[in-house]
Amino acid sequence: MKNYYCLSFKKPYLFLALFFLTAIFFSNDANSQSQSTSPSAPSIDGKINASEWDGATVFTKFHIISPKSDLQYYDSTIVLIKTTKDAIYFGFRYWPKGKVISKSLRRDRSTAEENEFFIMLDMENKGTNGYFFAFSFLNNQRDAIVYNIRNSSSEWDWVWQCKSTVYREAKEDSTGYIETEIKIPVDKMQNKNQKQIGVDVQMFAYKPDGSYYTYSLMPDAEISSLKSVYKLDLKQPFDERANVNFSATPYIVANKYNDSTYKSEFGGEFTLNYNKHRLKSTVNTDESTLEADPFQFAFYNRSIFLSEKRPFLSKDLDIYGSQINLFYTRAIEKIDYGFNYTYRGDNLKIGSIYIKEGDDRAGNKKDFFITRPRYSTREFNAGGMFIYRNDKTNDYLEKIISFDGFYRIPNSRFRVLGQVAHSINTQGGTTTDGTGFTAYSYYEFDNSGGPYYDASYSRFDDKFKASTSFNSQVGSPNNFEELSFSGGHNFNYNRKYFSQMNFSGSVYRASQLSDGFNYQKKYSLSSNYTVFGPMNFSQYVEYNMPNDFDSDGNRIERKNFLQEYDLSYVFGNNAVSAGYYFGTYFGDYVKNPYMSANFFFFEKVAISGSVNYIDVFNSHTTVLNTRLDYKVFDKFFVRSFFQRDTRSKQSLWNTLFQYEFFAGSNIYFVLNLSGELLQRTTRYFKIGYEFNF
Repeated sequence: MKNYYCLSFKKPYLFLALFFLTAIFFSNDANSQSQSTSPSAPSIDGKINASEWDGATVFTKFHIISPKSDLQYYDSTIVLIKTTKDAIYFGFRYWPKGKVISKSLRRDRSTAEENEFFIMLDMENKGTNGYFFAFSFLNNQRDAIVYNIRNSSSEWDWVWQCKSTVYREAKEDSTGYIETEIKIPVDKMQNKNQKQIGVDVQMFAYKPDGSYYTYSLMPDAEISSLKSVYKLDLKQPFDERANVNFSATPYIVANKYNDSTYKSEFGGEFTLNYNKHRLKSTVNTDESTLEADPFQFAFYNRSIFLSEKRPFLSKDLDIYGSQINLFYTRAIEKIDYGFNYTYRGDNLKIGSIYIKEGDDRAGNKKDFFITRPRYSTREFNAGGMFIYRNDKTNDYLEKIISFDGFYRIPNSRFRVLGQVAHSINTQGGTTTDGTGFTAYSYYEFDNSGGPYYDASYSRFDDKFKASTSFNSQVGSPNNFEELSFSGGHNFNYNRKYFSQMNFSGSVYRASQLSDGFNYQKKYSLSSNYTVFGPMNFSQYVEYNMPNDFDSDGNRIERKNFLQEYDLSYVFGNNAVSAGYYFGTYFGDYVKNPYMSANFFFFEKVAISGSVNYIDVFNSHTTVLNTRLDYKVFDKFFVRSFFQRDTRSKQSLWNTLFQYEFFAGSNIYFVLNLSGELLQRTTRYFKIGYEFNF
C-alpha cells in the first residue's frame, strides 16, 4: 500500500517548508547548469558592453527567408556570438522600424503575432538534431529539442538567461533601439562537437506598413529548422562537464479538501549523467494539476489530446515518439516510482522507461515498461519499440512490438515513412494478438511558399490493443482503417495586402474493418489569407458522409455539410478573433459561434478569454475559458483562470501564486474551486527545486 505522510500542517509542515527553502537559498548552485567562470564571459544584464564582447563573431548581413526575397529591407541588426568552455553567448543590437509586440508572460507560450527571435543550435554539427531557443523583448522564453531536422518537442526545458533593454520604441520618423544578451550553458548538453557547431538566428519583425517577415543568417534557412545553419568554428572546445554529475529535484506537496485535514506528501526526481548516458528516477511523482486542462468540445467523437506536464516523461518524448502514437503518456496515471534511461549517441538514440503505477483498493499495482532504440542519419531513420504492461487489477497483460522507418530523399522536400505494430494481450487466461500499420508520405510545407501534400493509409485489426495508444481522428482503438490525402499551395509575397495565402483540399475516410461502417467519409476545402498585416481570414468547407443508425437500428448514410469562417485582428499588443462553424450534422443543424480575445497592459498584466457556444441535438452548451497572468515582479507571478461548461454544469476556478527560480524549479500555492457552484475547495502547496552535485 502507498504510504502517505499526514501532518497537522501547522507546525510540522511549516518547519519542513522553511527547512527546504533554507536549503534552496544556501545551495551552491543557483541553476541546473553551471555558471561560467571565464573572465571574458559577458554579464547578462541586457546592456552590451564592448569590452565584454571583445573577440565575438559579428554578423551584420542577413537574408529574408519568409517571404523569400533577395531584397535587403530588414531592420538594421547586429548579432554577436561568443563561446566559452561551458556556454555560448548571443548579443543583439536591434533597430526596429515597425511595431514590436511582446505580451506573453508564460514560459514556453507565445502568440503568433509576437516579435520573437529564434536561436537554432546544432551541437552535433550533423544537421539533424539540435535545440531551439526563442525569446521576446519581455524576456519570455521558449525552448525545444529538435530532431529529424525540423520536428520538435516543446516539453523539453533548459535553464538559460535572457535579458533585454528597450531604449526607445519605433516611431513614424525614427527607429527604435533594443539590446539583448543571451547565455545558453552547454556543458550538460550531450554529444557536442568539439571543433565546430551549427548556429542560426532567425528574427521575426514588422515593417512600418504592418506586414511582417523573417530574416536569418543563412539564405536557404527555414523557420525553426536545422536544414541550413552557419558553421561556427570553436576557438576553444566546450567542456564536457565532469563525466559524472548528479541532480536532484525533491518536492513537498500539501493539500486540503473542504473540511478534511491537511495532508502532505514527499517525492522527487533524481538524475545521473555519465557522458551520453542519462538515468532519471522518480518517487511519488506529483500528479496534481497546477494548471487545469482546459474544457473542450469535439465533433465526430474525436478524442481530445492532453499534453504531458510531468518532466519525468515530457523531456524525452523526441526519443519515444513514433508515427503511430503508441506511447500516449497521459494514459499513465499515478506513478509510485519509475526509472527513465536514455542514451544519445551520434546516430543511435535509446530510451527505456519502467514505471510502477499506483495501487487500487485491494493493493494491486500496475507495471509498465517501454524501450525504444532508434538509429538516425540525415536521410534515414530506423527504430523499434517494445511495450509491456501488467495490470493486476484487471488481470490484463499487454505486450507490443513495433518497427518504424523514415527516408528523406536527398536535396528534396519529399519524405516517406512507415510503421508496423503487433500486440499480444492476455486477459482472464485468454490470449489474443493483433496487428496495425501505417504508411505515410509527404512533401514538406515551405513557409516561404510552394506546394505541399500529405498522404497516409493506416489499418488496425480488431484484435490489436494498446492501452497507451492515441488516435485523434477515430473514436475506436482498433478494427478500423484510415485513408487520407491532402495537398495545397502556400503563397508568400512581399506586399502589404494579401501577403500570405494558403489554399488546400483533402479527402479522408475512416471506417470499421469488420463491416465497412464509415466513421467519416469527408471531402474538404480550406483557405487562409493575411488580408493585411494585423488581419487574417480563414475559410473551411466540408462535405462528410458518415454512417449512422436510424430509430429502428438500420444503418443509414448521413450527409453533413459544414462550413467555418474565422477572422482575427491584432491591434497593438492585443488581439481579437471570432468565427462561426455551422451546417447540417447527423440529421440536425449545428450552430457553433465562438470568439476569443487577449489583452496586455503595463507590461505586467495579460488577460485572455474565449466563449464557445454549441447548439446541436436540442442541447445548448456554452464553454467559457478566461485567464489572468500578472507579473508582480521578476520571477513572481499570480495566475488565475476560470472555466465553465454549461452542459456538464461544471465550473473550475484555479488561482495560483508562483515563484520561478528557473525552469523546473518553483514554489506554488494553489486554490482550486470546482463544482457547479464552486462548492468544492482544494488548497494546494508545492515546493520543487533542482539541486546539482
